[in-house]
Amino acid sequence: MLNTSIFFCGLTKNCIDTIGSNLNFLLSFKNSTNFKNIYFISVDSDSIDGTKNLLEDFSKNNSFAKHINADNLSEIYDSRIERIAHCRNICLDNISFSSESETLLYIPLDLDIDLFEFTDVSKFENQLIDFIEQKTYDAIFPVSTPYYYDIFALRAEGWLNVNSQQIINRLKKYLFVGSFILNYFFIFKKQLPISRLNTKKIKVSSAFGGAGIYKLDFLEIKKIRYSLSSKNTDFISEHIFFNSYFENLSINKDWIIPAPKEHIGFKTLKFSEKIIYFFRTIKFDLKNLSKS
Repeated sequence: MLNTSIFFCGLTKNCIDTIGSNLNFLLSFKNSTNFKNIYFISVDSDSIDGTKNLLEDFSKNNSFAKHINADNLSEIYDSRIERIAHCRNICLDNISFSSESETLLYIPLDLDIDLFEFTDVSKFENQLIDFIEQKTYDAIFPVSTPYYYDIFALRAEGWLNVNSQQIINRLKKYLFVGSFILNYFFIFKKQLPISRLNTKKIKVSSAFGGAGIYKLDFLEIKKIRYSLSSKNTDFISEHIFFNSYFENLSINKDWIIPAPKEHIGFKTLKFSEKIIYFFRTIKFDLKNLSKS
């Protein structure tokens, strides 16, 4: 089990506020874990805040790390999701030729989040051991606090099993005033706190939330890739397609990461601030209506 190859694969773009703490954790994990085969692959796209330099220096000073620049992708791909999928596939391409071990853990990371704020090295190692030993799940994902934020990658019975963003954009064509109501019922209401998640592991057909752990072998990882909808590249997460390769996935309530503030802004407002937010959306809707 401890010979399992572990590939951390991180994407970055202007992550100077969080990249240092994430790199420090990965280095500490590499130096203290009982796992023997640890690798880190980073792909940066157009960072201008020093993130790129930190990653390049880290890879030069640490043999287990490899850094790749994927700049100017906006000139090739119009869709942000398509650019992200391209970068994730770069990681997978590099995994395919990095080791000859029979099994591996693929751990995609969004390094604009302080992913290990609530997780120390020992706890994370135990989590990996537990995941390898159990035969139930092919992939697990964290829950975010204070609210689960990544509902665009989420598909779970009894929670969210539709493309909420796509529904909102369709309804806005007919409901000119009331964008707040759409956002509330299809987004804000689905961003649950940990206390609302009743079981330790929540079965899903898709999720992400800043990180994930997938159990694979090298033959499998040569076949699977991130892709996206050719009809709607802007509102369907690349994880929906990638997760369709797997049958058993869950969100692990014991694996906690901080939710990015920009994704849960409304949920963290005080009651009076929510009222102000509501009236601002009405004003915004009326302004757009007058232009149409």
